[in-house]
Amino acid sequence: MNGWFQQAVSITMRRAWILKFGGILALTLIFLLGWIFREPDFDRIPVTTLEELEREIERLRATLRIPGMSAGIAEHQHVVWTRGFGMADLERRIPAREDTIYHLASLTKPYASTVILQLVEEGRLDLNAPVSQFGIAMERSTAVKVWHLLSHSSDEPPGTKYRYDGNAFGRLTQVIERAAGQPFARELANRIIRPLGLTHTGPNPSDPQGFWSLFASLDVSGEDLARARSEFAASGVERQPILAVLAQGYARSFGRWIWPTGLFGPMRPIPHGFMLSATSGLAASAPDVLRFSMALDQGRLLSDAMRARAWTPPSATDGRPLPYALGWFVQKHREEDLVWHYGHGLESSSLIVKIPKRQVTFVLLANSDGLSRWRSLGDNADVSRSPAAALFLNWYSSRTPH
Repeated sequence: MNGWFQQAVSITMRRAWILKFGGILALTLIFLLGWIFREPDFDRIPVTTLEELEREIERLRATLRIPGMSAGIAEHQHVVWTRGFGMADLERRIPAREDTIYHLASLTKPYASTVILQLVEEGRLDLNAPVSQFGIAMERSTAVKVWHLLSHSSDEPPGTKYRYDGNAFGRLTQVIERAAGQPFARELANRIIRPLGLTHTGPNPSDPQGFWSLFASLDVSGEDLARARSEFAASGVERQPILAVLAQGYARSFGRWIWPTGLFGPMRPIPHGFMLSATSGLAASAPDVLRFSMALDQGRLLSDAMRARAWTPPSATDGRPLPYALGWFVQKHREEDLVWHYGHGLESSSLIVKIPKRQVTFVLLANSDGLSRWRSLGDNADVSRSPAAALFLNWYSSRTPH
């Protein structure tokens, strides 16, 4: 027993040293790469036409080594521009098209928020209800309420400060299912996907069998496999049409033991995540995300009053507004009120930027983590750290009188 214990301690210490050394090495490499390959000031890049926007987005894709992306812009209830860039699947030589489907990662959150706020409007859910009513235990000095999870303000003491926490937000899955009495996937499909005719939107349909192969010490249990498949079945969405145009996810080949998506080397396929929750797991095309956004603007999903509430940040104890409202980041930038969200997965990244006053929406989806990689968009709650957002806002500013 003593020999086993000593061996376990030795292995643990070696692993801790490797992780510590790896972390230091990763930070050093990030600093050196950042110094060598310094990005331009994207705020200063002139973008006055859609052709120039296409050129700069393609240049950004190549710089960030993203295999494929799809983008779109909606304005005044019309999709005015869509475009695919690069390759949706490098191995099979499939180009990215406007209707290519990508894993949205955390861009799932605005969809979940919309479902929750619909339940509030129906009188089936109270934003001030303690989450303990839904079987969720969170030890705090005061009760954690539903709106605390929605606004990323559930840390101690609840409701006083912002900290982006996808795991805490994911607990809203249980809130939705308890309040609605139905699986989250079914509510999402019945309330958003089918009413809007979103034929390129659904739970991520990838087979979960290969996901945990990324991590040698973990396996997919039969229970996890059954749950993933039952969640997709509950949505009622057809799997094959989604799979047929789903982009392959990618990550860098080398250095994954230091950084989950690698530090350098060629881009290699990486499996998609497979669990759907309020925090991630939805897949969609750029035009479908635009249609979701336009439906919000039209009042088809939420009343004007509830939509305004979703986009109005709560205040901290010192009176300052928090940077995250109810499922959306909110920010003033270049004298415009912006509503936005991003997604960051191991194999995907995404961005939506809305200018509600003008009913303008920009969407960009990618099949690697490149759009969000090392940007700390959630921690800083600042969309100006996104080069793609800067390029879009340059285009928008060039054509809009202020």
